[in-house]
Parts: sequence; structure tokens; C-alpha cells
Amino acid sequence: AVRSGSFGWNWYTDLGANFIGSYAFYLLGSPFFWITTILPRSWMLYALPVLLSVKHGIAVMTAYAYIQRFVRSRNAALIGGLLYAFSGFQLFNLFFNHFQDVTAFFPLLLIAMEESINQNRKGIFALAVALMGCINYFFFTGQAVFLVLYFIVRCFSKDFHATPKKFFRLAFEAIIGVLLACFLLLPSALAILANNRITSRLYGMDMLAYNDRTRIWRIIESFFLIPDVPARPNLFSSNDAKWASIGGYLPLFSMVGVLSFCKYKDGHWAKRLVLLCAICAFVPILNSCFYALNGSYYARWFYMPICIMALITAYVLDNTTISAKYGLGISALMMAVFGVISILPTKNGDKVTWGKFAEYPLHFYLVLGICILSLVATAFLFHRRCAGKPILAMALPMTIAACTFCTMTVVYFGAYTPQRAEEYIDKAIDKEGDVKIAVSEDDFFRIDISKDRDNYPMFWGLPCIRAFHSIVPASIMEFYPEIGVTRDVASRPERSCKAIRYLFSVRYYFDEVTPDNLEPEGIDLPGFSYYDTQNGFHIYKNDYALPMGFTFDSYVSRSQWETYSESDRCNLLLRALVLEDDAVETYQKDMQKLPDAVHQMSDEDLLAECTERAKTACDSFTYNSKGFHATISTDHENLVFFSVPWEEGWSAEVNGEPVAIEKADIGFMAVPVPAGDSEITFTYHTPGLKAGALLSLGGLVLFAGYLTVAGIYNKRHPNPKTESICCVDYSTEETAN
Repeated sequence: AVRSGSFGWNWYTDLGANFIGSYAFYLLGSPFFWITTILPRSWMLYALPVLLSVKHGIAVMTAYAYIQRFVRSRNAALIGGLLYAFSGFQLFNLFFNHFQDVTAFFPLLLIAMEESINQNRKGIFALAVALMGCINYFFFTGQAVFLVLYFIVRCFSKDFHATPKKFFRLAFEAIIGVLLACFLLLPSALAILANNRITSRLYGMDMLAYNDRTRIWRIIESFFLIPDVPARPNLFSSNDAKWASIGGYLPLFSMVGVLSFCKYKDGHWAKRLVLLCAICAFVPILNSCFYALNGSYYARWFYMPICIMALITAYVLDNTTISAKYGLGISALMMAVFGVISILPTKNGDKVTWGKFAEYPLHFYLVLGICILSLVATAFLFHRRCAGKPILAMALPMTIAACTFCTMTVVYFGAYTPQRAEEYIDKAIDKEGDVKIAVSEDDFFRIDISKDRDNYPMFWGLPCIRAFHSIVPASIMEFYPEIGVTRDVASRPERSCKAIRYLFSVRYYFDEVTPDNLEPEGIDLPGFSYYDTQNGFHIYKNDYALPMGFTFDSYVSRSQWETYSESDRCNLLLRALVLEDDAVETYQKDMQKLPDAVHQMSDEDLLAECTERAKTACDSFTYNSKGFHATISTDHENLVFFSVPWEEGWSAEVNGEPVAIEKADIGFMAVPVPAGDSEITFTYHTPGLKAGALLSLGGLVLFAGYLTVAGIYNKRHPNPKTESICCVDYSTEETAN
């Protein structure tokens, strides 16, 4: 899409989607992504590991630059950077490779705040805010909350020289930073505000306690042991929050440094901040504050307190006055507790089994063994320090080794089998022309595909009704539940909901070849016949496929629609057009109302309705990211239905004259046409893009003016020369600038 300049409407994401609004959550604002746009597609498999390495390297570097302000030894700061970049949070989220873009740059926000308050640096906080706002708006909301907590807690520290003047300057730069990012933030906000996934809230007891009894145990475990693999909770198995990013383990040191620091450093800002974040993690309503009070559970803000925990661990390594015995004891106790839990008896029917409490026992004991060995190594390091020997030169390679083993433990268990990876690469990515079916600008159709192969068609360049994608038009989210189809992170309508395959212009069904269907045996969709076998899929062609754009003889009002059962509604979509109640009076003269009593539709009835719809379908349909154009001939005034999701950014003309777009079939679009030949043109403009760009331009002008005024002021009122970083004096625990 980027290479072709298709930044408007994307026809290959679900039933169609606002490209900027849908992909700003993923990679559109990531500098790493833009590097990939200059690489040949064949390089991408090999580029992704390199990019992940670069992201982790930058995370080490930015965390090192932040932590170095608070410790004397560069080795200690580097160890802290490694702990942050290879923490349990990072390892869990290797699956979500775009999360690494956020964590790579997050420490820059903390550095920018420190520089602004302690060094009177102008402008860098605004730039850091703008960068993080562009990279990912979802994480940006949590960062705003964390920075407020960070500022408040730091204000009680002697080495944080905040004043009302500096506070208002910081707030002003925050506003400038948000304005600079508005070209992505505003379209993203408008794209998701109507999404029902963000409207869930916590009420009553759910605000105070998690209803999943394993969750707090999983949170605690994740900070003492290497994290579970996504979708496969191990020791505390649960079907809830499998993808919530619960992870916090610091390689080699676990919680030794954090617990020891908290015992001996009463009143320290870092201790207060970590304890405050721990409370937020255990109280649902406080946890949801990092996601605009959303009711869905996520732990995707843990990387921020983990950065502080990495700092604390580096501090403990660097400060010989802090004993690690307390942290070692508690960490050993917790590992023993989890070991005992793993051998608790389980009962299946009448059979009692010991040592099978974990879902994957061998992997759990591997993880436990590595963590115990790491704890022993940590004890050895601190024993050497107690003997008066330096440890940082030894601790650095040991940390690197621990980061490596932790990463391998997660990656190799999470990768299933090499055969599955090879199959995915061969079928989905490197198809090498094996899928010969293709759409063109003047021949649009959609396909459907077997379960568990959701996004294969996106690689193949084929629009598909089955898609795994979190951010799609709200109209799609509204439509599917109306016909009894769950739509959360993916569109996966069952084949039993037959009518939508015809309503959505599905021309082919790709049925994966398995040992059970080596030969094409047909599928339970009327009108679909065997076409070919390509790329490991039996392909069935819909002989009754409808083109994009057709009319109806009957209508159903939204109120009448609500009276039908979900099982009846799906087939009704081919028989009548669903109109909003306020549109019925306008268009009832062109169509007849469907009787309230409707008999069940057989497969023959369904195909007959397809034949009727095809009689008045569009003669032509061409499309691109800016919209689409169609021609049609009708014998009377009518509404032409298009299975394109309804969204505010669309406008339409018929025969060169602007017309109103009606919301039809719950979440799609229809326009009125007169009798005779008509030309229909739909144009798409990303909602909020123009206004967001103007706001960003205004922010740029404001930023330039701010720097100019600040430069003039600094020349007239020069500040005394200060050090670029803080120098810690452990004997007095004060930081001198």
C-alpha cells in the first residue's frame, strides 16, 4: 500500500478499511517500518530478525542513556539497559514485533523530562512526545499516565529541580508534541472512537478485583520467572488474557535487586514509583487507567515500570552499601513456591495425577531450572562483592548470557515446529505465483478461505472476508453481531452463514488440502463448484457470484429487522435491503416492504435471490484507494447497494451530482439512482487527516517560534554551565547537577 501510494481506502483489509486509521496502531508511524519499504519483498524474511536486533539494540542504548544518569559505573548502566531490552515483557512480545518499536524509544521520554527539568533543555521533550505519539497511539495513552506519575513522584526527590515555571514549560512542550503528531493521532482517534472494543468499562466489584483467579498469580510469577509464551499460559493456565503481555522477569537477577533496593532505600523516588505501579497492576480500575479506563485487561504498560526496575537493579549493582541477601531470600522463596505449586495434584475424572499442574511441565521445569541457576549466579556475584572483589566486569557477560538463554527459552518453545513455519512461508509468503487468481482495478471480487488461514490472502493480494485485524471500521464491528457472528479481533463468519458470501461478492473459496481431503469433495455452499487446486488449496468458484453494486425490490426497516432471529437475518440480507428507520419514508416508494412473516430460505431460494440481484447489478466497477466508480442501468429509481463499510470519509456523486449516502444493511452503503443509465462515483478522504495535518503544521510553527523565543531568552539570561548527566554520590544519596 505504501509503495503504491495507497494511503486512503484499503480494499485488502477485511471488507475494506481506512488505511491510516487501521495501520497507525501497527507500523505506519514506525521508523523501522519505513526502512522495510525500500527493501525487496524477497528480503523481508531475512530483514525481520535484523530489524528486531536493531530494535533491541536501540532499547539497550536508550535505557543505558537514561540509567547512566543515576549510577556511576557505565557497566552497571549497560547491564540495566540489557535487562530492560531483554526483560520478560520484551520476550513475551516478540510475537508482536511492533511493540518493540515502542519500547526501543520509550526511555527517550524519561531522558527528555529529566533534561528539561534538570538541565533547562528546550524542545527535546516536545520532540520525544511527538515521536512516541506517532509510533503508536495505544501505548502513547499509557505513557501519558506514567509520565504524570513519574513527574509527581520525582518532585519529592532532591535531584529533581522542578519549579512551577518548569512545570508549565513542560506542559506546553507536551501540547506542542501532541500537535506535531496530530497528522496520525487525529485520524487514528476518529477511526477507533466508534469501535465497540473501546467502549467497555469496569463496574462494581470488577473495578476492585479480577474475576480471573489466576491473574494475580500470573503477574507475580512473570516477575520471578521467564514469561510464558503467548496463548499458552503454563503454570497458571487460563483462557483469559492470553495475549495480555504479562511479563516482567529481569534476566539473571530476577527481583533480587528490586527487592533489596526497596528494603534499604525507604523514601527513594524509584521505590515509590515501583510500589505505586505494583498497586496499579493488582487493582483492575487502576490498571485500566493506562488504557483510557477500558474494561479489557492488558498489561502492555509494564515495560515502563520495568525500565525503572532495570535502573534499580543497576543501582544496587553499583552501590556496594546495599546488601542483596533480602532480595535473594525472597526470590529463592518464590521460586520454591512455584516449584511446589507445579507438583500439586490434579484430578481428571477419578484419576489423580501429581506433577502435572503445569500445562507444559517440561517447559516449566526448564524455565525454573534456568531461573534457579541464574539466582545462584547472582548469589555468587554478590558473595564476591561482600568479599571486597569487583563484580561488574564479570556481571556484564553473565547478563548477556542470561539474556541469550532467556530469549532462546521463549523463542524455541513459541515457534512450535520448523515444519509449521516452513509451511507458512511456502503457502502464505513465498507462493511464487502458485496462486494464479488475481483481482484488477476493473475486476473486483472477494474470496473466502479455510479456518486458521485468516490473512494468507493479504499476502496474495486478494480481498478476503476472513481477516485477523484489530482495527477495522466500526460499521464492520456493528454488522457482524447482528447476524450472530462474533467480531472482536477477527472476522470469521462460519460457512453456515451462507448469504453473506454472495452479498459480499465472494467469487472463490480456498479450502486447504489436508490428509482428510486430498481430493476435492465439494463444500457446503450452494452454487460453488470445483475450479482448481493451487498452492495447497482446493479452489471452488461461485457460479452465482454477484458483482459489486446491485439493487433490491424489497426493504426491511431497522425496527422490523430487530424482530427477526439472528438465524433468519443472514439469509434475509439477500432478499431485502435493510434501511434505517428514518430513511424508510424516503425510499419506500421505490421498493416494497418485506412481509413480517418470512419463511426459511432453502439453498434454491438463496440462489434464486442471487439471480434476481444479478439482473440489476452494476455493469462496471473500478476502484483504487481514493474510492470507486460504477455504472448501472435501472428501469426505475432505486437504491444501489455496495458491500463497502460505511464510514464518515465517503462522499458520492451520481451523474455528477452530489447525493446522500444511506447506511444500509447495518454497516454498508447505498446511494439513490434515477431510472436509466447512471454513473456512480464514491470518493474517500481519510477523516481527520486534513485537520490533523493542519494541526501538525500549526504545531511545527509553534515549535519553531518557541525555540526562537527560548534562544533569544537564553542569550540574554545565560544559565551556569552544568554537567550533561547526573553524578551520584552514594555516601550522601544526593545528586548534584
